[in-house]
Amino acid sequence: MDDAESGIRGSFPSSDYFRQSFEAEGAPNPADNPAAFKGLIRSRILAFLADLAAIAVLFFAASILFGILGVLSLGVLWPGFGLITPALFFAYFTMTLGGSHSATPGMQWQGVEMRTWDGRRPGYVQAFVQTLLFYITATPLFGLSLIVVLFNRRKRCLHDYFSGSVFIRTDSPQ
Repeated sequence: MDDAESGIRGSFPSSDYFRQSFEAEGAPNPADNPAAFKGLIRSRILAFLADLAAIAVLFFAASILFGILGVLSLGVLWPGFGLITPALFFAYFTMTLGGSHSATPGMQWQGVEMRTWDGRRPGYVQAFVQTLLFYITATPLFGLSLIVVLFNRRKRCLHDYFSGSVFIRTDSPQ
């Protein structure tokens, strides 16, 4: 029994998986279901901004906590404060994209969810890889890698291709 028949969430079993992810044949097709991709770029941008606001609130709370713990430990814990930002980003996006809704709270607000290239919900490993690839491709290139979304039918960014993911509207007929 293969993964498609068993209902197992997305994983990275072989290089064939990576190669096939560029074609995304099992994911919704814009020709057959244009509603799944309508307004997707705008929704993903708004969702990301909402998620950044949520992370800012979490960062503020963690800063207060680390401040108190730093004083109580006579400064021993303050060097760990530098790990808060990357840990929050990776934990937030990995746990929400790999969770039961396959979407961050911002994406849920905008009606967007993540799927694997073959149409399944992603697992935590794929959510982590997708988050890691986002920061590897978007940060050093100042977002230029996000321009890829303008030149493909499924509105996939560069990190979506490499992680084998597709984002779709949740309110569209499947």
